[in-house]
Amino acid sequence: GKTTGWLNYTLAKSDRKFDKGGISNGQRFPFKYDRRHTINLVMNHKFNDRVDIGATWFFASGAAATIPREVTAVIIDTETIGSVDYVEHRNNYRLPPSHRLNIGINLHKKKKHGVRTWNFSIYNAYNAMNPTFTQREIKIDEDTYEEIPRLKKFTLLPLIPSITYTYRF
Repeated sequence: GKTTGWLNYTLAKSDRKFDKGGISNGQRFPFKYDRRHTINLVMNHKFNDRVDIGATWFFASGAAATIPREVTAVIIDTETIGSVDYVEHRNNYRLPPSHRLNIGINLHKKKKHGVRTWNFSIYNAYNAMNPTFTQREIKIDEDTYEEIPRLKKFTLLPLIPSITYTYRF
């Protein structure tokens, strides 16, 4: 028919394990790109030979990230003591789930020697600020001067419009 689409669900698990004494002391840990649940929903509609539209909705559970939960003291030399982040296990934190909607419209025109297509699309149409990575930062309380750790989430791909021209011959 004029309207087509599909729905996909994936359940996956990806772990890493190194020899004892290596990374995470031989204990199994989730791989950076381990996303347990992924859902894709795709819908296309062809109005006529000249115009068609499409939409894709994507959802995935959060990826694994390594976040230091403690700070430990380190003796640098006989007169200097410093501090370093302590991480008990690699990839010990899960980022929040990600989701986005991509939409596009194609305008086709038959020419003498081929077909011209203009595509107008929007990646992440509702501008979901999906975290790509996190970083721990320390905020100082202005009243008590106490250090308050918090996670800052960074997004790399917000709403992105695009225009594409294709000529098939």
